[in-house]
Amino acid sequence: MKKSKFFFLFMFLLAFVFTGTYFAGKAFAFQGMQKNKFMGHKFMRRGKMNMWMKIGMFNVFMLKKKLHLNKNQFHQIMLFKRQEFKAFKSNMGNFRNPLLAAMKSGTFNKSVFVSSITNKVKNMAEIKANFFQKFFNVLTPKQRNEFVKIMKNRIAGKIKRLEFMKKMLNKKIKAMKENMSE
Repeated sequence: MKKSKFFFLFMFLLAFVFTGTYFAGKAFAFQGMQKNKFMGHKFMRRGKMNMWMKIGMFNVFMLKKKLHLNKNQFHQIMLFKRQEFKAFKSNMGNFRNPLLAAMKSGTFNKSVFVSSITNKVKNMAEIKANFFQKFFNVLTPKQRNEFVKIMKNRIAGKIKRLEFMKKMLNKKIKAMKENMSE
């Protein structure tokens, strides 16, 4: 009987400690959220736009630091990035589904399908090219060379990660084939 009382007392204390820790953590997290709500950089508060600035291999905030951009350069690049974002957004709304356009007459029209997709890709490439043309005009020759080095390093890193993933996938495929043969 003593063992069961000790066990229930231990379980009660354990539950009490875990519950207290849980609610203390929640309160601390909520306080941290309230505290940092208005402390971020003014660009950080623009949810979707900030996410767009960091997509892919072009992170404006990282480039500001690595290329030692001055305020004027940074603001110009941010302006160009916003313009690119708006152009992508407006172009995405203008495109119709290429499959529906190709089947409009009741049969599949291969040339309409290919031209629809080709136009879409061409417009996207044109928007990206306009951005990079403006971007490179803002940079000094030294910054341009540094940007090229950064991009080459990133591509090399990406290749290295992909080769590692390929190696891991090959091991997994080999193991799965061995399991299938058993």
